[in-house]
Amino acid sequence: MFKNILPKQINNNYKGSKIAIYGFYPIMAMWLFRSFTHFLSENAGLVKIASINKLPITNNIDPNNLVYLFASLWGASQLIITLLTILFFFKYRSLLPLLWLIVIFDILLRFISGFLHPLTPEYYINVPPGSLAQIPLLIYGILMFTISIKKI
Repeated sequence: MFKNILPKQINNNYKGSKIAIYGFYPIMAMWLFRSFTHFLSENAGLVKIASINKLPITNNIDPNNLVYLFASLWGASQLIITLLTILFFFKYRSLLPLLWLIVIFDILLRFISGFLHPLTPEYYINVPPGSLAQIPLLIYGILMFTISIKKI
């Protein structure tokens, strides 16, 4: 199994299921949308999409500017990872099982971050769509990873 995840020869010769290839397109689209939104939108997507309440201004200092800055920097990092992932997907398709593992680890690390720094309901206007999608995405990622390591 390990040689399917990190093959000796890295090339565009993928030998797993085509379902795992087609299943990766929605992930790339979601990651592109997410990273561009966090990187470029006015409030880093935290208010309009993630529905996070704005923080109150204290002593004429708006803490939201700092939060948006860090979320935008996070979006820039996400964009770099997404572009590298897309490059590997199209140029080095033999790494597809590894890319699916990255998807799984991304989701698992989000769970850990949420556990380490939980936000209680008063931080939100509504439940953020990203938090609702994590369990189905994890199941999807595990399924696609499993399919990707099986040789046809």
